[in-house]
Amino acid sequence: MEEIEIRKEFLISIQRALLGMIYPSIRSIAVGFEGLKKMKIIYYLDREPNEDDYENISEVTTEVCADLSFSEVEELCVFTNKPFSELDKLVTWVYMRKE
Repeated sequence: MEEIEIRKEFLISIQRALLGMIYPSIRSIAVGFEGLKKMKIIYYLDREPNEDDYENISEVTTEVCADLSFSEVEELCVFTNKPFSELDKLVTWVYMRKE
């Protein structure tokens, strides 16, 4: 599968996986991938992460991996008050709340 096709399928999959999974503490969500080798997702939160955050992010990545077979998945939940312009968007933002 070509990189552009992987990107298209990945973005459609992550959009579907995030339906109903966004909650008020999430400031933004960044995603990245290296072919089908590795997927990375970062939840930027407005408070310290807790067990529910890691459970939520895991559910999202599981849904994506059901569509695309990534060899490795990295999930991060990060508390930050930095402006979005100072955060790592990886490949792209898939969610950003208005602030």
